[in-house]
Amino acid sequence: MSRLESTIKRFEARIEAGQFYEAHQTLRTIINRYVKAKQYDEATKILAHGAQLLAEKQQYPSSADLISYLIDVYSEEHRCDNKSKQMVIDLVQQLPPTEPSLVDLSKQAISWSQAEENSKYGDSKLHDVFGAKLAKALTEASQLNADDDAKLFAVTELHLILGSHESVSVYIDLLYRWGQFTSNHDPGLFLSRAIINYGYLKNINFVTESSSKFINKFREDYANGVDVSYENIIIYECDTFPLINFAQLLAVTLRKSEDASTKFLGLYNHYKSSLHESDLLAPVEYLAKEYFGLQLGAPKQGNMMANLLGDFFK
Repeated sequence: MSRLESTIKRFEARIEAGQFYEAHQTLRTIINRYVKAKQYDEATKILAHGAQLLAEKQQYPSSADLISYLIDVYSEEHRCDNKSKQMVIDLVQQLPPTEPSLVDLSKQAISWSQAEENSKYGDSKLHDVFGAKLAKALTEASQLNADDDAKLFAVTELHLILGSHESVSVYIDLLYRWGQFTSNHDPGLFLSRAIINYGYLKNINFVTESSSKFINKFREDYANGVDVSYENIIIYECDTFPLINFAQLLAVTLRKSEDASTKFLGLYNHYKSSLHESDLLAPVEYLAKEYFGLQLGAPKQGNMMANLLGDFFK
């Protein structure tokens, strides 16, 4: 039996004996030796196995700690290939959505992928798994507290908008549910978040899909709207909620059809008071400059998405 196999067997024996703390601490001590000796393959193999076993025994904080250590080792090794990323994803999937360390773990994982892959936003699949986990914690809550959960919502939202196509439906479900728990707000405020955020990323396909998915949900709950054709696309117009109308029209206008800048300006002027009341003027004016070269309102500082990322990694 090799030294590595012997180490794993001893760890497994302590786990089966219910000596979780001792097993966790002993494993960290052993891993330290492997890392100092630059024996990264051995270190990562034991860490992954240990994190999995601890999760199976519902020792989630200890499992999360070993996942964090695993990412540190991958970082020291300057390794961030598909195999290592999938290992992290598989281990994170075993943690419950309510595990408190998920937010910090997500920031660590994204920073790792950003640095090692020279990626501006980090790996989209990592964003997917963390966004879905955190969204599940929010959507399965019996009630949502806008103040207490605002920070978690912001982190979750950023993961979802930077994820892959798999995150779009999760994001829309989260936005729609959040809107239902937020009284005295036009539901279009939450649809506007998706349109604006994907607009920042110049991802028009996701802009269009977000609008469609959200409005399909909205139709089921609010039957007092009417279908109106705009740019050969059906808009579900609702007099009660002007931002619902605005968000749909914005999604169509960002596709840059003929005379799009003129249409955008008309849209902006028509809904300006509603945008002001909902604190949407600044992001909409930013899109006006990015898409149509229109300077509306006060000059904007920096890149809106870069500002969001800066807040995320504070």
